[in-house]
Amino acid sequence: MQVVRELLARAVLAVIGMPILIICAYWGGWWLLGLVALITIIALGEYYSATFTVQLRPLVGIGYLSAVLLLGIAMFVPAEDQAQWMVTVLFLATLGTMLGQCRRGNYKGATMNSAVTLFGVVYIALLMTFLIKLRNIDLPAQLGEPTGPVLGSVGTLLLVVVPVWILDTVAFTVGSAWGRRPLSPILSPRKTVEGALAGFASCVAATVLVGLWLHLPWPYGMALGALLGIFSQLGDAAKSTIKRDLKLDDFGNIFGPHGGVLDRFDGLLFSMPIAYAYLWIAFLR
Repeated sequence: MQVVRELLARAVLAVIGMPILIICAYWGGWWLLGLVALITIIALGEYYSATFTVQLRPLVGIGYLSAVLLLGIAMFVPAEDQAQWMVTVLFLATLGTMLGQCRRGNYKGATMNSAVTLFGVVYIALLMTFLIKLRNIDLPAQLGEPTGPVLGSVGTLLLVVVPVWILDTVAFTVGSAWGRRPLSPILSPRKTVEGALAGFASCVAATVLVGLWLHLPWPYGMALGALLGIFSQLGDAAKSTIKRDLKLDDFGNIFGPHGGVLDRFDGLLFSMPIAYAYLWIAFLR
């Protein structure tokens, strides 16, 4: 019954969340920026709140401001100028965190507090900018194929989001029903080898199918699906590493049994940059 309830919760979340993502991606601009900023700020808040439980004191104001600036750059600055602006934001964030620690008057833990602040900006905010970057890729047009307002604005994003969501669901289902061999008993005791393999296979299949909808040749879809299948699970492992270090079960409870926002987007945080890099190397440069 627990597995059934979990699957129903995942289905409800997908039915509500996917249309919101598609609509905001279709409209773009401030609508998409608002959605991505909301997700990022909540996830960053979950992370910073968790670090407070182990007596760390990140400068959350600098973290939030840096996150919004990075997302704004990804949305409104031309692609060829984004790297310089983002490096500038990260430099100012580094400077700000160190100066902020000086103002506190107590220098104990200053290095760790600064590092924790900046890690949250890079791990969550910087990687979330790739959601915007993927939305701005009109993949059919890059392939010289027919496109349209839906394919051009939503297609490439769905090429990553849908397979990663399917991977997570299939891995959970297969692992719960038939999993026998633990994948990592200490890091993720509920994950199994059987679930990971089934999730990987389903991710490759889903990427090929969504890719064919976007006129992406199936060999490219298989290669991208394999990358997503690996890096999505690495993203989950990375999040689990942080949780074990902070002695957490989940980063939040906004999604009930699903945990927090960061618990739901962990796979995408690693999948979106690798997908963008793959598409850039294969088709955009």
